[in-house]
Amino acid sequence: MTNQIRNPNERSVFIRFILLIVASLASSAACWWAAGDSLGLFFGGLFAVTFLTPAGVLAQENPWRAVGGWAAVVGPIAVVWILPVLKALDTPGQWMQAVLVLAAYSMAIGGIALVLARAGCPVIFAAATAVVLGLAWLTWPIWLSPILVRGGLGGVVQNLVKVNPPLTINGILTNEPAWTERSLAYHLTDLNQDVPIQLPANARACAALHGILGLVLWSAAMVRRRKSASRGF
Repeated sequence: MTNQIRNPNERSVFIRFILLIVASLASSAACWWAAGDSLGLFFGGLFAVTFLTPAGVLAQENPWRAVGGWAAVVGPIAVVWILPVLKALDTPGQWMQAVLVLAAYSMAIGGIALVLARAGCPVIFAAATAVVLGLAWLTWPIWLSPILVRGGLGGVVQNLVKVNPPLTINGILTNEPAWTERSLAYHLTDLNQDVPIQLPANARACAALHGILGLVLWSAAMVRRRKSASRGF
């Protein structure tokens, strides 16, 4: 009976997935240790996927494995987010909406990294650009709100609030006080100080924007990969 020779690439793919899951769990555990079952646990998860998703999708050899890398990053964080539900602090419906925002946002970040890499950018540059853009988007209430307020663009501020992942999750978790009402936020943002805002009541707008953007970018990356393969690149 002939012994089958295992493909060493399969083992390396498996190891990469395990490392991603461990890194995601470790980051979520650190957020839970630091913030407990509070809004900080959810905010920390968003920052974790910002750092991990580009590496998770770019480390894979084909788009389908990239989807697996994305899931390996998002899944463990979503599991840790169940803790407030188990303690009756949040409801399963709120958890599902928060996870929807997390998954859609992560898909958009991964799409940015994939498109840049497929366009010929070095992998490190593609990943770094996706991370920087993600961090800028998550933190715009801090650095962009004063500029918009001084420019009299209060309507733009509210539209951005509707699709901002942290503020959307804050609005979904009705048991949590608004982030803008906390003492630290008072010194960081002009929201609900110089310009009033209304937190989103559901995940629809935020998840739709990031989900559509992610699907478009992933589709473009796959098309680009097929064209490159057909030309022998």
